[in-house]
Amino acid sequence: MAGHAVLFQRSGGVSGWVFGPHFAVRFSSFGYRCSSLYIRLMFELFLGSDWSQFKMRLIDKSCLGGSMKKTLIFHKPEYADLAIKLRDNYRAHDHGEADIVSEEEHDDIEYAEKMHYDETVFIEDRDTVTIHDIESGFTNRLPVSDVLYNDPKLNTRKGITSRDTLNILADAISDVGSWWCWYVGDDMLQLEFCDVQLYDETKAEKETHTTDVLAVRFFGHVFAVFPDDLNDKNWHVRFRDDDSILYPVDTYDMAFDDTEKAESLLNDYRNQVPVKGFQGTETLAAAKHLFCARCGDVGFIVGGDVIEIAGKKGNYTDEEIEPLSRKWWDYWKDYWRLRGTCDALPKDFACEVTIPADQENPQGMW
Repeated sequence: MAGHAVLFQRSGGVSGWVFGPHFAVRFSSFGYRCSSLYIRLMFELFLGSDWSQFKMRLIDKSCLGGSMKKTLIFHKPEYADLAIKLRDNYRAHDHGEADIVSEEEHDDIEYAEKMHYDETVFIEDRDTVTIHDIESGFTNRLPVSDVLYNDPKLNTRKGITSRDTLNILADAISDVGSWWCWYVGDDMLQLEFCDVQLYDETKAEKETHTTDVLAVRFFGHVFAVFPDDLNDKNWHVRFRDDDSILYPVDTYDMAFDDTEKAESLLNDYRNQVPVKGFQGTETLAAAKHLFCARCGDVGFIVGGDVIEIAGKKGNYTDEEIEPLSRKWWDYWKDYWRLRGTCDALPKDFACEVTIPADQENPQGMW
């Protein structure tokens, strides 16, 4: 944990934290991840310059729906790849928070209990795990295959199909949002983004109402390529595994189902990292759906047969996105209208960095 600040939130509030020198913060596996620069900006926006007053808005661990069980996976060094696979499988299927730790660092249930986990998974070998429920004390030894989530059949999925909805979604993510993490399975791919301009109706009235984390999922014949201008062949692996990294999306430089834009993006970077099923421009031309964006020195082009959008409430429908976008902008207007008054709304990063053209009259022409 050296060099990181880690906070955990359960339904009753903060359950624990560890502070490190770089102030990279992670709220949960589906929670909010911030680079040190991002945290510095957050301090300035939320607290001024007094770091001793450190308080951060917390994102509930139920960020993307699901069972919301908080799981710690213990592994021997030789099974690190299996631990990552199990953790990513849990994250991609709304299991809740899932973290991994080497048994060389910790190997006891007491540590998991101290860190307020609900269950532990000990990887015994390539085929077997032992699960321990901390509250009940129940322990069960199972095949690895029994604890991995399986995806529903493709034809049972109701994905997002409206072009207008996808355009609204691209703008809502790319205005001030950041690429948060990624996961690729056999026939499933997921990217997650933070600070999305969709109104979060699951939050209490006195909380911020920007959508903290949103997942874009593809199913079926999925592919992924990550272009970059970095001198680091493994940046994408570190990004997947490191909970302190994020890449801000270039403003409005994101698109769904735009093959021409995807090809242009691919050619704009020096390097290409083919992550899954990518065979060049032929893959782009054959894709039923694709999704691409520039994020500074890196980018992504991904796709598949079906698109799903998921958040704390679960999956979104075509009909829900546009009203939630409009509602967020109404919320933003109220935010700036009340900002600096005794009725000011809680500090919201996405609202703070989306500055109205006329701050004296934020209810002006839109």
